[in-house]
Amino acid sequence: MQRSLPALFGAAILTVGAGVMPAAAAPSQAVAVSSPTSNASAQECVTSTTYSIRACLALVSSTFVGQATVHSIPSNCAGYRVSLYNYYDDTAVASTSLRPCSETLSKQVTADASRFINLTAYARFVMYDSAGKEILAGNTPQITYS
Repeated sequence: MQRSLPALFGAAILTVGAGVMPAAAAPSQAVAVSSPTSNASAQECVTSTTYSIRACLALVSSTFVGQATVHSIPSNCAGYRVSLYNYYDDTAVASTSLRPCSETLSKQVTADASRFINLTAYARFVMYDSAGKEILAGNTPQITYS
């Protein structure tokens, strides 16, 4: 199964209109999607063309996997993390540790679908400055395991 994960993250990227946004410019919230993707193998991503950042949520079998790729960063970036959230109550289920901004490919964060309300999750990417303030944030569309 480990060999299939890089292939999922290398697949076509779905750009979301809101994308990854500066935290000061707009409130951080889940991207609204009319209906969640639903099956046992799916991927949803959010990208920022300004900073060449892509955060993705994949569903592999019955496991949600979140990961980010960071190619360019704001000058005041101190670190970032990728978290998996319950879609229905916006609570974090799992998260990477704070990653240094120089780390291009984040660690993967994984959680079994059974840990999520109605088996529905989204991934959240957050970048922080040295004071711990959010400077960039974005959410992927949700995926539902069925």
